[in-house]
Amino acid sequence: MTACAPELSLPSTQRSGRLVGVDVARFFAVFGMFCIHFGVPFAEGAPEVWVAQFASGRSTALFTLLAGVSLAMLSGRRVPPVGAALREARARIAVRAVLLVAIGLALAKATEATGFLLTVIIPFYGLYFLLALPFVRLRARGLGVAAVVAALVGPQLSFVLRTWIARDTPLAWLVSAVDAVDPGHLLADEGFFDLLLLGFYPAASYLPLVLAGMCVGRLDLRSTRVRCWLAGVGVVLAVAGQQVSTWLVESFGSWPQGQAQGTVPIDHPEWLLAPASHSGTTFELLNSGGIALVILAVCLELADRAGRLLTPLAAAGSMALTLYALHALVLTWQIVTGGWPLSGVPDFLAQLASMGPELPTDVPNMPAFPRDGHHPVGFLAFVNTYMPELFLVFSIVFPLVWRRFFRRGPLEAAVSDAVRLLAGRLVRRS
Repeated sequence: MTACAPELSLPSTQRSGRLVGVDVARFFAVFGMFCIHFGVPFAEGAPEVWVAQFASGRSTALFTLLAGVSLAMLSGRRVPPVGAALREARARIAVRAVLLVAIGLALAKATEATGFLLTVIIPFYGLYFLLALPFVRLRARGLGVAAVVAALVGPQLSFVLRTWIARDTPLAWLVSAVDAVDPGHLLADEGFFDLLLLGFYPAASYLPLVLAGMCVGRLDLRSTRVRCWLAGVGVVLAVAGQQVSTWLVESFGSWPQGQAQGTVPIDHPEWLLAPASHSGTTFELLNSGGIALVILAVCLELADRAGRLLTPLAAAGSMALTLYALHALVLTWQIVTGGWPLSGVPDFLAQLASMGPELPTDVPNMPAFPRDGHHPVGFLAFVNTYMPELFLVFSIVFPLVWRRFFRRGPLEAAVSDAVRLLAGRLVRRS
């Protein structure tokens, strides 16, 4: 249920302009993803629960914010492009977006056995990039205003539109007609309207974080003063999101029972006031987005002060797309072989995965747990039991080894080369 911010084409050294702190921040987003899906490495009891709860939703926010930072870096950094440079930047971003959608749909299909335990966010990123194209020409101030307006309007507009879609309205007819021919929807239930409104990370709700990231990317992120401002603004936003939400809920209603996973249910409009993880409400965007700003500011400062000590984390962050895809495939393997419950997952999910023949058949999107309820033994049991620790070590060691021979990660290089080839042709034709 987490994601990666695919910053895929920048040079690999700080001398050539790469902000190592952004890669370090991306690693922590990857680490949060691992904690949600594999369990928290080297932790048990209360620390494990606290880390998992903190990472839930906030890893998504951090990845999405960093996606916006990447867009700013792909389009002139502090100075927005104009004229031919603007057309070229938009062509490159558009091609990148289409490729991300294609890769995401393929990965979603390959990992559909994970059911409700994993929603591949990569195709959502593709739509985020496409929707961000009109904003590429804006400076930091304009992007900041756009992010604020989108955060105030987007989640509420998404709720209203989803309510209309659920009823017998012309919009519902349109969605049904499009879904009937939409390849993404037919292949992996991630068509245009799924990515825009109906999916787990709808663009209508999460675009504000992308715009905020673009605003941040237009700033001088090498400036200590800017980093302090980012950290201060992040603290204010995080506290305001939580406290204002608490005041509104206590004044006009009560805290919703249960959890809102994904978009707010249309029969619970009061959940729009809550900052629940993955709900995409205005208050979740403020709280999680504010924390993401703080993490980014701290990582930028640490990268300058710690130097080579953070090289392993930066190398892992620079290959976030590859690591995300690998982790999704490994999670799928764990589920279909019955080893996932051995990794220290929550008790109620471990019990569900071990029910075997008694596993419910009427639950939508149920993961493909073994129907005989078996668990691996021997070496496979060891691997599954210590998957949180093993995959964390792999995610640090593999990028270090790979980068000794190649400039970019496998998927990062493939996407970057394809963007260079296809976008170049588009620009020449135009």
